[in-house]
Amino acid sequence: MVFIMAYGGIIFIPFVFLVPFPDNQLWLWIVLSAGIHLLYQISLTKMHETSPLSYAYPIARGTGPLIVVIFSYLFLHENLQLLEALFICTLISGIFLTIKSGSINHGHQHTKLHIQYPLLTGIMIASYTLVDAHAVKQSSNIFTFIIWSGFVQSPLLLIVALKARGPKILKQSLAIWKYGLPTTLVAQGGYALALTAYSIGNVGEIAALRETSILFAGILGYYWLKEPISNRKALALTIIFISAIAVTIF
Repeated sequence: MVFIMAYGGIIFIPFVFLVPFPDNQLWLWIVLSAGIHLLYQISLTKMHETSPLSYAYPIARGTGPLIVVIFSYLFLHENLQLLEALFICTLISGIFLTIKSGSINHGHQHTKLHIQYPLLTGIMIASYTLVDAHAVKQSSNIFTFIIWSGFVQSPLLLIVALKARGPKILKQSLAIWKYGLPTTLVAQGGYALALTAYSIGNVGEIAALRETSILFAGILGYYWLKEPISNRKALALTIIFISAIAVTIF
């Protein structure tokens, strides 16, 4: 996470000279977004430290769009058709199917499941989605927000990490550059694409469509990280995936 945010933030530096300087109103959204993203990054890190990917990821990524869709309907007056509401309920059922208290056997290790960090991560996802979507819709130049918000966010997690782990975190984070570099490009580039989509489309639908990644995370968790997936978990991942797609179609 330090590599993605601190070193990954360097890629924004050349671009700050190519876009208009944010006005006072946009600066408020940039600062608010940076604070929420910092909480998200801390929560996400704790989530991955304490829970298997195939368990935590569906809860976090499913909770986020659910909150976004409900908030968008109640407060942003975005349309919500009957079929959309039905598939949102189906999405909820898929999320609850992934939730199992207690622990799981992972190889020879007994791993206790933690639900608090996945849920908190989902709330943070919903929060930064709503804030950032509003910001890009209000901005006269969406790239001003994308670039300046990325630039402002970049040192925050590093400050927290330095306080928590000391200067050794600099060497530790650089040591994983083979994983950090491609992950940074995917993370930063992928979210820039999402913000561009938010500027021209329905926030709730786009937030739901983003969460089709839940299925792919489950597959990668099984084949790459060797995490077990029960029949119930496979059913839940499929329900969440189909529901997210269906929300955008109907």
